[in-house]
Amino acid sequence: MARSVRRRAAFAAALCCAAAAAASGVSMSGTVVARAQPVTQRFEAYGQVQPVAVADVHAVEAAVVTHLVLPGARVRAGQVLAVLTGPQAEALLTQRRGALRAASVQLAADRRKLAARLVTRQAVAADEAAYDAARSQLQVALETLTLRAPAAGEVLAVDVADGEQVGAGELILALQTGRPWLKATYYGADALAIHPGMTGRFRPASGAAVPVRVRTVSAALGSDDGEQVGLFPAAAHGRDGAALARLWRSGQWGTVTLRGATRPMVAVPTRALILDRAHWWVLVRTAHGDQRRRVVPGASRGWSTFIERGLEPGEHVVVQNAYLAFYHGIASRYAPPD
Repeated sequence: MARSVRRRAAFAAALCCAAAAAASGVSMSGTVVARAQPVTQRFEAYGQVQPVAVADVHAVEAAVVTHLVLPGARVRAGQVLAVLTGPQAEALLTQRRGALRAASVQLAADRRKLAARLVTRQAVAADEAAYDAARSQLQVALETLTLRAPAAGEVLAVDVADGEQVGAGELILALQTGRPWLKATYYGADALAIHPGMTGRFRPASGAAVPVRVRTVSAALGSDDGEQVGLFPAAAHGRDGAALARLWRSGQWGTVTLRGATRPMVAVPTRALILDRAHWWVLVRTAHGDQRRRVVPGASRGWSTFIERGLEPGEHVVVQNAYLAFYHGIASRYAPPD
């Protein structure tokens, strides 16, 4: 009776294995038929949002920095970024105002003398030129001590504190001008297929995903430098690229996925792949028995792997105990002779 129970249990287990194999596409012989499926090539890399151009703003004169804007502020062209004050700045303005006042007094006096014919017109013309020069120097001093944005942009970094004493030529802040772009580096032979116009998505570490388009591709400077790719937001869902660009900020990191060409590739279960001597292999069942076939795996999707080269659609690939069957008899091949 115990033997009958064991037989029924073994029969039930065999039925379960057969049902599981049928559900997974594996035949009773332990093979699957390699089938061609359309696969879209994908390229993934890490990227960072960076400014296209950065304008450095320096202090022309030694002074104390006041009214300083904060990092991250968006400014218009001509907007005040900081004001330089302090003893040195006040001394400069006092000197320029004094020179203008003296030139004005001299010009007025010579004009009265000209009416009385006590000076020549050439002397008055020289006074007018001196007055214009003094006024121009005062205006330059006022503009020099007021730091304005050379173009619209975003303040990336501020190197000094409000109220700090700075020297002539010292860096005050860095201003990003123009729209920021996304830079990513792709590696491998497949990266050579990336070209301007390709589209994809940028998924930052925080925030919503942004559709992107490849604008530039730079050749690698070294053998392992990869392909340098520059991307801008791509218009999508009725929103233009400028609106989408506001969704990211300089310094953001994230994953950049690009979509390549779609082509048919052969898919097999990943467990059918065997790694041996730094190469990938599968066992192909033929009328003459199981044959080893060297293949080049590509992308994976779920439990399946797409084969780049080495396998044709319709061939039967061993899945069940493929690893054991591949290395069957290896002990006898590597056993030392008697």
